[in-house]
Amino acid sequence: MASYVGDTTNASQYQFNFKLDNQNTRILSRNLAEGSADSPDIILETLHPDNMEENFVWCFISPGNFFNASFSYEDEYSPNKFNQLHYHDYFELVYLISGTMYQQIESERHLYTAGSLCLLNCNVRHQEEFSTEYRALFLRLPIGLIKELYEDMGKMYFQVENKHRNQVLERFLGDSLGLSKDKTNKKEYIDFIPSDSDASVRENMYKLFDKLTKQLVHPEVGSTYIIKAIIVQIFNELSIKNHYKMVPLTIGTSAEAQLFESVRNQILAKHGRITREDLNESLSYNATYLNRIVKKYTGYSIKQYALQIAMKEAAEMLEHTDMQISEICKKLSFKNETYFYNSFQKIYGMTPKKYRQEMQIE
Repeated sequence: MASYVGDTTNASQYQFNFKLDNQNTRILSRNLAEGSADSPDIILETLHPDNMEENFVWCFISPGNFFNASFSYEDEYSPNKFNQLHYHDYFELVYLISGTMYQQIESERHLYTAGSLCLLNCNVRHQEEFSTEYRALFLRLPIGLIKELYEDMGKMYFQVENKHRNQVLERFLGDSLGLSKDKTNKKEYIDFIPSDSDASVRENMYKLFDKLTKQLVHPEVGSTYIIKAIIVQIFNELSIKNHYKMVPLTIGTSAEAQLFESVRNQILAKHGRITREDLNESLSYNATYLNRIVKKYTGYSIKQYALQIAMKEAAEMLEHTDMQISEICKKLSFKNETYFYNSFQKIYGMTPKKYRQEMQIE
């Protein structure tokens, strides 16, 4: 993302705009004094977990405001001191520019890698973790703007525009706005995973966000319309099937939630070493249906989700015990150590030995 020079705001001068819903949740609200109530804005967030002095770098860009702020790890105003679940009175599109970021979404922990995105409606509680090196962009989209774009989707001038309309994305927006037949207040979000086979996919998305940022920083006559057009182009790019895998997720009914919790508890009790067939037998539900529930809540199949839990437990043992890696492998019922090593490296980006060394240094 291009670098821009703007006002540098002392951390103590910035007031975080939120109110408490309860002790575990906060509501983040846009300050309408920042600009038009229906204008988008951007937060660029850079985290350096190994740098205690420049731990958190924060840049805010809107039509009416632009400033940077840096926070040390110990700064009382640092965003890492407000690390609790929150939800918004706006839609949020999270774009991970570089690094890896864990995000807690309701009761689940998700890993986002460079190039991936997540679109959240106003009802989903979530919070990024401040534990890994990353640079992320948070595009805040007011309800009024989303409503305007949604209504315009059926009024396109050209056939090529209608050709790329995406029913899943439009249903998500319609449901969230209460404009579709299903007017319930669903907790929904969509993960977008870029194609690994085409480097130009990530490059194109980067360029779109760069263009959007430049329009906000250096506006000109017509920038309002250009900004709306770029947002539509971003949505269109995310809708191309061979560019992004779209994973729509709904935090569903209480019955579904209870069933998912039962599945999750079974997986945790077995340290992630459990099969669909085991769950089918213990819970008396069809394995395919259970797999669909887990996929709905986590974005993973049962096998993938169970492996995530097993690797998380392995990471905790590497960090907090002196157990040999072979002992950890045995304790977690991995008969094939090569598979254990490969699985751990795929999820954490390093070998178990390297992970332990990194944690010891910290």
